[in-house]
Amino acid sequence: MPLAHGVKAVIHAPFHQAVEALETIDYASGIYLRVLGTEPRTAVTVGEKYFIRAGNSLAATTIVVDRGSHVEVTVVATGSRESFLDFFDLGSSKDYARMIVKELAKRLSTDYEIVAEVSRLSREKADLLS
Repeated sequence: MPLAHGVKAVIHAPFHQAVEALETIDYASGIYLRVLGTEPRTAVTVGEKYFIRAGNSLAATTIVVDRGSHVEVTVVATGSRESFLDFFDLGSSKDYARMIVKELAKRLSTDYEIVAEVSRLSREKADLLS
């Protein structure tokens, strides 16, 4: 069972401002940030953050999709398992995913709404974030 958590939120901000703000959040975009040449406009970032309670660094992938008057932000946070005893992360992946959404909205001085959330995210559950 994967130790991943997915959150999808709507943030009321223009796409370019959301991407610029995301770029300033190192734990959300410190590894990778790319704006894809697609329609609708889409940006993908990867960041990482160490969580003491998990005893490990977690990684998060964030996808921002331009929807005109707002952006859809999907964050998937996950850690790795080093042994057969690593069956839980004490809520770290959930907190990490939510932390990115909350900080992005804060830096944009706007509100957000979580429209979908999936614990123990897997390919079989991925459509729940659509």
